[in-house]
Amino acid sequence: MSEIEKAKKEGRGWYSNVSDPDLPWSKRGLNARTCTISLGPDGDKDAPVAALVWLNEGPGDPLRGRHSHSCDAINLVVQGAMYMDGIWLRPGQAKIVPSGTNYGDAVVTGGGCIFIELFGDHHGAKPDYDEPDEMAYWDEVHGGLLKQ
Repeated sequence: MSEIEKAKKEGRGWYSNVSDPDLPWSKRGLNARTCTISLGPDGDKDAPVAALVWLNEGPGDPLRGRHSHSCDAINLVVQGAMYMDGIWLRPGQAKIVPSGTNYGDAVVTGGGCIFIELFGDHHGAKPDYDEPDEMAYWDEVHGGLLKQ
């Protein structure tokens, strides 16, 4: 039995990785998927949130559209790279996005990009897109993960 299997059996924690097919990924978008994990007790909408964002190369998915959040966010690249708002982010690099800052429209490298976006609570994690059709797309494809 592996150490991870042993730990799970003993109830010592939850182990996974960014490409785990058992994570609660949103349905497939144009070339982006999200997986939102609450970092607090079940049902606590005031708990911090970690959103895994998996972007593939290709035409811009509306998920990448310019948007803002009502709380600060930290974007940490774990695989691949992306160019957003004038800077390249590579694995291990992060940027802090203050509350209310308009950002987005990421371009990714040929292999795509997976990054973790951390938010202070579920309410602040919901994006506010500049374009109404992009907001409608997010609600349809990704929004079920953050219903209030």
